[in-house]
Amino acid sequence: MISAIDAGNYQTKFYDGKQMRSFPSLIGEYRDRNLRQQHGDYDFDWQYGGQRGFAGTLAMYESECADSRKGETKAHPDARLRVLLALHRFAEGTEHQIIVGQPISTHQETEKAAIKEMLCGRHELTVNGQRKLIVIRRCEVAAEGVAAGLLVPGGGIIRIIDVGSGTVNFGTLIDRRFNDRGSFTLGTGMETLRSVQPSDFARQIALRALAGGWLGTDKVFICGGGAEVILESLRAYFPGVLMIEGDASFANVKAFYLIARKVYG
Repeated sequence: MISAIDAGNYQTKFYDGKQMRSFPSLIGEYRDRNLRQQHGDYDFDWQYGGQRGFAGTLAMYESECADSRKGETKAHPDARLRVLLALHRFAEGTEHQIIVGQPISTHQETEKAAIKEMLCGRHELTVNGQRKLIVIRRCEVAAEGVAAGLLVPGGGIIRIIDVGSGTVNFGTLIDRRFNDRGSFTLGTGMETLRSVQPSDFARQIALRALAGGWLGTDKVFICGGGAEVILESLRAYFPGVLMIEGDASFANVKAFYLIARKVYG
């Protein structure tokens, strides 16, 4: 089965060409409960690799140390668990070929190799008492943000601002080709700032883009979970900025799936 997974810091998104699904990326500790209330559709009591914990809505309500690991890399166990939870919950079959994401700033061969190594192979994951064998035959790593530019029709210079909870990715495509010089990452996001106003964050984002060689007259598109919050404030710097069509929070995973179909056939 071919699927795309955006293991974001706030939400983990899954797309297999038929269904777009997501769940909260929170991971927390396990504890015995006297009251077993269902808190949502994504209550996950998981067991993996000799460890046990809560995830999703169950971690949100019942774990005291629930959190989501943020930063400029997805080469860590939390991201692996998010990917496996998505496959356990949404994917059909045992064997999988997947595309996952990595911020632009760490989209390097060593980091990508580390992600592939931790994901490829056999995994046994039990969620809510249901044990599944998950075999990831192939895994490729796409660049977050810039990949979403594949959803924008036309050529020329296209700029993408991908506003996430832990990072903001700035991507550039020139005639449908990724451009490294115009692509970079801001290591803060909507959940890493304490009390800043959306207009102030929009200013920081815009100034970083302009310092990176972007022009106020460029064709700029915005996506990610924080896109809607800062869209209007960005117009002061990029008057023509537009939201990527469709659900902006699913832009990356939709683009990953386009790449998956081309890579895996």
